[in-house]
Amino acid sequence: MKRLALLVVVLLALVSALPAMAQNANDLITLNDASPVIDVVITLPPDTTGTIALDFSGAAITLTDGSGSAVFTAADPRLHGLQLNIAPNSGSHTLRVERLLGVTNASVRVVSLPELTQSGLTQLVTAPALQLNQEVSLPLSTDRPGDMVAVSIPAETTGVITATFPGVSAITQLVDEGGLVMAQSNGAHVDGLNFVIDSGNYQFTLLGSNLTTPMVAGVRAVSAAEAGFIVLASPVSAAAVADTTAPAAPSAATCTATVSASSLNLRSGPGTGYTILGYGYRGQVYTVGGQNPENNWMVVGTDFGSAWVSRSFLQTQGECTQLTVFNIPLKDAVPAQIVFAAPAQSAQQVIVAPAQSAGGTFNGEYEGGEHEGGDDDGGEHEDGDD
Repeated sequence: MKRLALLVVVLLALVSALPAMAQNANDLITLNDASPVIDVVITLPPDTTGTIALDFSGAAITLTDGSGSAVFTAADPRLHGLQLNIAPNSGSHTLRVERLLGVTNASVRVVSLPELTQSGLTQLVTAPALQLNQEVSLPLSTDRPGDMVAVSIPAETTGVITATFPGVSAITQLVDEGGLVMAQSNGAHVDGLNFVIDSGNYQFTLLGSNLTTPMVAGVRAVSAAEAGFIVLASPVSAAAVADTTAPAAPSAATCTATVSASSLNLRSGPGTGYTILGYGYRGQVYTVGGQNPENNWMVVGTDFGSAWVSRSFLQTQGECTQLTVFNIPLKDAVPAQIVFAAPAQSAQQVIVAPAQSAGGTFNGEYEGGEHEGGDDDGGEHEDGDD
């Protein structure tokens, strides 16, 4: 299921082109009900590498390859930044940034860099357990293709955990001390990572595959301040993000909407032309966050985030006269064309086109009279499947 996406294209090119690119991408982007997702398309010139750097708050990150398969994911309120070094000749990628579950407003800044940032002094140690300003080398071979490194970030400190494994096709995981997977990657798409992370005890695991010659990976830890990373202010506390099982009851002044149809579609934007995110059913009650300028679609909060619903299938309660207006274009789906094919021995076809408007003519096919979207989930049967 895809949500409404603001598309940002980033071409990782020559270093000489990077300053202008970074300047254009350096503005802070807010993810909210009006624009809950951004997609960043990443394309590298042949035989080159490059790094995508993200500062974010309250956001989840997914990197997919050219076939749409996820090759990196990260989702945890304790993560405040990432750098992903894209391996050479690994194809085009799409980076999706969206709000964490329960977050109303998230922030993200995306910048392209020539290489992974590795600032701050470290001391090489042999034990696979790191404190700040320490680094460990991990020899990888067919006999020992992977290893685990424990990393401790002191209280009231934001740290940076760096892992580099150029030329290695690997599966990696960043896990907290409770066993929760915070981030993971797989395949020969990402060969270097920076995690900007809150204090705590973590474990980083790397497992190489198809190793034909011995390789070396490295893991290091420094403070974010020493490495020059700036942490964005969090829009919500970590506890507020985690506690989504028992939402507070809406106040009397809150606008709520009750589904009046047996079932309806929850969409990524106002109109039947937007993607379906899920389904609502009769009697379900949603908190309303706003409406479109035409006042015929409402954006509501669901257990998976925000979604748009046709107002025709809702009964509103509470204070609904001063709703926020989101200036998102109304987009209704074009009615499907139906083609009846004649038997094989005849080449004749009869085409039933969408209904024509006044002034349309017919000369074997309908001309003119293109259907423009209505004011609800028009042309779509909401009591069941489309």
